[in-house]
Amino acid sequence: MLMTTRQSTVQPLGNSMTGSLRTGPAGGDPCGRSARVLDAMVDLVLRIGYPKISVQDVAEHAGIGKGTVYTHWNSKEDIIDDVLVREFDRVHEQFIAHLPHDRRLASLHAAGCVLYQQVMANPVLRAYNTRDARVLGTHVAPPVNPDAMGISLASVLARQEYLELLRVNGLIREAVCSEEGQLSIEAVVNGFVARPGAGDDPKECKASSRLLATVLRRAFEPVEPPTPANQNRMIAELLAARPLRSGTSMRLAEARMTGQR
Repeated sequence: MLMTTRQSTVQPLGNSMTGSLRTGPAGGDPCGRSARVLDAMVDLVLRIGYPKISVQDVAEHAGIGKGTVYTHWNSKEDIIDDVLVREFDRVHEQFIAHLPHDRRLASLHAAGCVLYQQVMANPVLRAYNTRDARVLGTHVAPPVNPDAMGISLASVLARQEYLELLRVNGLIREAVCSEEGQLSIEAVVNGFVARPGAGDDPKECKASSRLLATVLRRAFEPVEPPTPANQNRMIAELLAARPLRSGTSMRLAEARMTGQR
């Protein structure tokens, strides 16, 4: 989780559930510079809001020349897109790392519960999913899918590849693996994400995640509990296929920094 590193009298716009900012190594390392640009954008977004930020602001905050930033990103929209996908990739990797240790995560309802908490604990992803204009302006998840970047919680949990794996392992009802089923899951998840104050309080966030899990379980999963064999097979397939990962990769800022377009 992220927080800003400078002291300021400006009240951060994002969620207060934050940790230390991850900055890249100093010097001329291209990967370090790209990380500093993305971290600078996070810092500024949470302080003053994306609409008020310019590429010049990001460059100065990262300690990099404006021209260098423009060499590798066409606009601040490109930078914030890279930030959002990077942050979701981090959440995804945390989820994947826990899979071998908890077979319950094989199910839709448990995955939804954990991912909801992780997304809401990340101030940038929270702003994207809740469409918080104070933080991200209009650069937020669309009110209805498709989500172009494929990183909104609703689009992730309703992704066809994921639902098909659940279906073949007997972990959702047959009818759910359809366009209507996808729309139903999106509607449920978006309803919880859009609740006023969603994620503001850690205890309330955890309670909401558990209620979301209950709705997902009762609405979309079979009445009979899953067998350990099906859960283990599902986890193995999740680790191999990673169907929850964004369908849109990052713009590979590191590659830009080394001159690869």
